[in-house]
Amino acid sequence: MKPIFKQYENGLRLIFKKVEETRPASLYISVGVGSVKETAENNGISHFIEHLTFKGTENRTAKQISVELEEIGANANAYTSKYTTCYFATCLNEKMENCFDILSDIVFNSKYSQKDIDKERQVIFEEIDMYDDDPESVAYEQFCKDFYAGSPLERPIIGTKEVLEGITKKDIEEYVEKNYIPQNIVVSVVGSFTLAQVEKWVKKYISKRFTKKADIEEKNKSMVIIPDKKFSYIKKDIAQTHIVLGFPCDNIFTDKKMAYSILGFIFGGGMGSRLFQKVREENGLVYSISCMPELYECGGDVVISLGTNKKNQLKAMEIIKQEIDKLVSDGFTEDELNRAKTFCKTLVVSGTETGSSMAKSNANNILTFNRIISVEERLQKIEEVTVEELNELAVRIFNYGNVCGCVVSKDPDENIFNAFN
Repeated sequence: MKPIFKQYENGLRLIFKKVEETRPASLYISVGVGSVKETAENNGISHFIEHLTFKGTENRTAKQISVELEEIGANANAYTSKYTTCYFATCLNEKMENCFDILSDIVFNSKYSQKDIDKERQVIFEEIDMYDDDPESVAYEQFCKDFYAGSPLERPIIGTKEVLEGITKKDIEEYVEKNYIPQNIVVSVVGSFTLAQVEKWVKKYISKRFTKKADIEEKNKSMVIIPDKKFSYIKKDIAQTHIVLGFPCDNIFTDKKMAYSILGFIFGGGMGSRLFQKVREENGLVYSISCMPELYECGGDVVISLGTNKKNQLKAMEIIKQEIDKLVSDGFTEDELNRAKTFCKTLVVSGTETGSSMAKSNANNILTFNRIISVEERLQKIEEVTVEELNELAVRIFNYGNVCGCVVSKDPDENIFNAFN
């Protein structure tokens, strides 16, 4: 059965996929708000609110929330990205109404008490320290600051201690009131229910909270960020050297999304990829190396990431430069394309095997594109990718005039990016 998409007069959107097989049911309440909606003065507030929602509501204490979720066997959690704050739960089909009751209470009735705000702020500070101890995270965050400088994408999802210290209860309540609005919310459900059942739960626990009619905001689909060339060097007491190197690409609305996925896979996405084979297998210079495209609504990047030691870092970068130049001059092969197509098709199919992954994918598609993107459509897009298309992308992407990079090391070598100057 194909997913059913419905938009209510108040702007709330529902995406429902009925599955007949016996499997856990899933509920996602996705809110189109993340770090890109924030300012320099409240950076991290979306993630902060995500934490606070589980700390108690007008109807339940934090302990009651945990106990009631366990009583119905529900696995509930949440996450924040640059564009989305998502609350979700997986449970038995017969417990889905209970899931609606508890999860909607968490999302829409949180108390945001001053005591919880002060306590959870310290928890997030610990999370910030954890990421700061991870050199890969440090390198990527600095890369984003440089690459997306001047745009909302430059800000970290988790925020900073300095900014979070100043966020008040009033700031939180005003932010929720402004952004947790029906036209900004998608409810995604997967399970063996009827549409009538799901609509009854949506009306009872979510839709009735909002009465005003609202339209879905039209998105700017043409924005692409082209950064100024910049390299950053961060000193940190670590054993390895961590390097991130990135190039600009199209935004998420491009019709070449699958071509980007295939390009990334062939060049640095798997054990058979060019970078893995050349840098690790043939030369033994790294443990891991990857090339991954990341497409956002207002831009995108193709990032090469690796970890190596000081003795090997310059040679590793020289080989990466050689492989990029070879790719741009000689292009891809049909054999590489065919292998990548098969692998990417497997990822698409396996990524929709569980109710949770289906519900998440459907919610993201509606929030971003306001339409259903079926597995069949994605498989067809993969099949349509050609070698000529990949070669054109490679020439366009790997432009050294717009490259950004960051190295995190105990003793950063400022010659490390010389090959790209």
